[in-house]
Amino acid sequence: MIREMLTATAIGIAALGTAPAAIAEPGPAYPDDPGHYATDVPGMSYDAHLTAPCTNMERFTFGRGPGGEALQCRWIPNQWPPVYTGFWQATYDLRGVQDIGAPCPNPQSAAQAPDGRPLVCFSNGWQAGIYNREGFTPL
Repeated sequence: MIREMLTATAIGIAALGTAPAAIAEPGPAYPDDPGHYATDVPGMSYDAHLTAPCTNMERFTFGRGPGGEALQCRWIPNQWPPVYTGFWQATYDLRGVQDIGAPCPNPQSAAQAPDGRPLVCFSNGWQAGIYNREGFTPL
């Protein structure tokens, strides 16, 4: 009985060790520069950390965390004690620089306008603004 359990456990461990790892975002577009991705935008911060303070809340709001995750600098309302900076927060899948009103791939996508404003994907195309607790806030 114990031998069968050990054999089953060993087979399970071997199967997990050979399974491919799931990747949420494509890897770096430039292998020589592992911090940059094909969907990165101009003005992007590459030293962002989730929940760390930030100040670029209106234009050029995107950054990458240490693991390559896309982040956005946003102000969190009603904080106590009051804070007058934004904080790096997780964002939708980043899709590079897009034009306002252009068609977009799916409703849960983010991009940046050529002038640096953040964009959110809607059924009628890319719109400048951000989501917050109250809903969509146009910029």
